[in-house]
Amino acid sequence: MSAAAKERLVSLAVFAALAGLWQIMSRVYVVEAQPGEPMIPGWQILFTRTFLSLADYWGGGFGVPTVADGAARTYLAATLSLLSHLAFTLARLCVALALGGGAGFALGLAVSWSRFTRALVEWPVHFLRALPLLAMVPLFQLWFGATFLGQSLFAAYGIGVIVFAATVNAVRNVPQIYIDNARLFGASRFALYRDVILPAILPAMRSAALLCLAAGWSAVLGAEYLGAQTGLGYVIVYAQQFAYLDRMFLVALVLIVCTSASFRLAQTLFARWLVWAPPSMRA
Repeated sequence: MSAAAKERLVSLAVFAALAGLWQIMSRVYVVEAQPGEPMIPGWQILFTRTFLSLADYWGGGFGVPTVADGAARTYLAATLSLLSHLAFTLARLCVALALGGGAGFALGLAVSWSRFTRALVEWPVHFLRALPLLAMVPLFQLWFGATFLGQSLFAAYGIGVIVFAATVNAVRNVPQIYIDNARLFGASRFALYRDVILPAILPAMRSAALLCLAAGWSAVLGAEYLGAQTGLGYVIVYAQQFAYLDRMFLVALVLIVCTSASFRLAQTLFARWLVWAPPSMRA
């Protein structure tokens, strides 16, 4: 058996042990948050009654009636509800990554482009970086209200400051000999960035991308607390109001799976982009 296969088996064993420990705790600690709502729901509850309860959040469509209209809970409605709210959260995350990541990357490159752009960009953006993300929640709520744009911009702000700092640091760590050799051969400033600096900072930006994904998921959920009527954050807020701990935990599991999948996708993409780099940079 290869070393990679052994590592996967060990990881699976750890996950199985954690799942078994949770099930044991659900049997031992039988305290209820409210009648019928256990503090630690077992797996037999999460994947039956709890999953079925997600039908409460189905807004209708595709010929599937809603619980609000008097229909009974169904697994089809629960599945459609979960997928629809997940789609709204993913849409906010993608918009935030595009806006925040693009702006942060461009501003980070601008710091090293020239003295004028550095003076124009560096200190103002560093000032914005110092502002706590949670302190910006009421500001974005007042500025944009409970809108898709406002929620996406809030998450984009949290992502952008991370990308900006990572880009500035990555450019500063490019070996000076790369730049000197490019200038020696007559490379223009644009060619220098395109052919030398951008490929050189790509390995460092891999770590920044993973950090942005983690921050992005958190920021999007935080943004959905701002009065959103769709998204996984909305489901969590609604469940919290009625102490539905099992629903909160089930949504948390969905988020763990989605976050892990997004990490895996990012790692796969960077591994392809860094095929020219040593294996240690692609791991």
